Amino acid sequence: MRFKLLTIILLYLTINLSAQNLMTVGDMNYHDEVHSVLLHPTGFDLDKPVIYLDNMIEQLHLQFDVFAYDAPYLYYTLVHCNNDWQPTDLPKNDYINGFFQEEISNFTFSLNTFINYVHFDLLFPTSNMIPKISGNYLLVVTGEDPNDIYFTRRFYIVEEKANISASIPRYPYDLNLGSNKQEVDIQVVYPDMFNSRADQYSNVTIQQNGRWDNAVSGLKPTYVYPDKISYINNPKTVFESGNQYLRINTSNFDNRPEKTRTVVREKDCYVVTLYEDTKRNTHTYLQDEDLFGEKYIYLEREDFDATREADYAYVDFFLKWPQYMVGKDVYITGAITDWRLDENSKMEYDPDRRGYKKSLLLKQGYYDYMYLVKDNASGTSSLAPINGDFWETNNMYHIFVYLFDPIANYDKLIGYTVIKSH
Repeated sequence: MRFKLLTIILLYLTINLSAQNLMTVGDMNYHDEVHSVLLHPTGFDLDKPVIYLDNMIEQLHLQFDVFAYDAPYLYYTLVHCNNDWQPTDLPKNDYINGFFQEEISNFTFSLNTFINYVHFDLLFPTSNMIPKISGNYLLVVTGEDPNDIYFTRRFYIVEEKANISASIPRYPYDLNLGSNKQEVDIQVVYPDMFNSRADQYSNVTIQQNGRWDNAVSGLKPTYVYPDKISYINNPKTVFESGNQYLRINTSNFDNRPEKTRTVVREKDCYVVTLYEDTKRNTHTYLQDEDLFGEKYIYLEREDFDATREADYAYVDFFLKWPQYMVGKDVYITGAITDWRLDENSKMEYDPDRRGYKKSLLLKQGYYDYMYLVKDNASGTSSLAPINGDFWETNNMYHIFVYLFDPIANYDKLIGYTVIKSH
């Protein structure tokens, strides 16, 4: 194992250094050569990175590629956060047993690919570094210098103390919000909590699919009962329904992939050009299966190892649109762009072709995606202008219940559940 004692010693001298150098406490790549980051529970490649405090045997599986000819020395550490993803003031020994940093030593080199990369693989927590408490965590991957952050990813550790029930009625409580919206009604039962002033110390986060741009956090109960708290009749729990995700499949370049106009093998990479997409906001709803915006790296040939034999391709997207939207930007959203609305996912308007275009460098596999419009003045984002808004859309809602412990001074994550709208 490539392991350096000096690095371990330095870790104890720079306990909070990584947290102080974070640009944002979210899913972000700090190095351009980092690609295809995946973080899921072991054996469940499409689930949220959630594990349980009383069962650390169920590890999380981290995979990612670094474009390089040689493998860099990489390490990871954990940063504990409160319910709204701000690093807590807790020292690391309050939430980690063992080392504060470990090396990522499992890697392989790409084989027979146009773009050379090193594929890294990690199962954690390990016996050398175990989280001690529940809550939100940020996984921080660095180089040999703890200040050299490669990327960060969010994950969750739950201590199951609350019983959560959720439902989605046919209409929101206030029809003025729109009859096609999806309202998430929640009830939480946790008797011990009510000695701690539930309305003051509890917080709920609701995330639709993997989106953060419309996630609700810090939600307070609408009603407090002797044996439960409820979150109903609150406009914050009413979500735009949107539409089913579009998809592409690049798992086989020899047979032209789904939705693909052309596949060209250029000098140093593949280029995939998709058929043009058009607006779906005037169409009737068409039921279709999707991955709720997720991605899945694989090759159609089962005798190939996608982790190191899948190649990368520039995939050209085009959304036909009559004219440029003034004061608004269009993004490709989903796990395909790590759910981020930034320069890497923003599309450019082409006046000659009359539409928005974007090229993404993607590893071979299956990807959901959607076009999203963000209003620059208000900062709000919406799927409806391009994709429509249909109550029948099958969305997945992830519900996290937090309880602040004033003595321990951190937000415990006491419950987690998932509900599908249909």
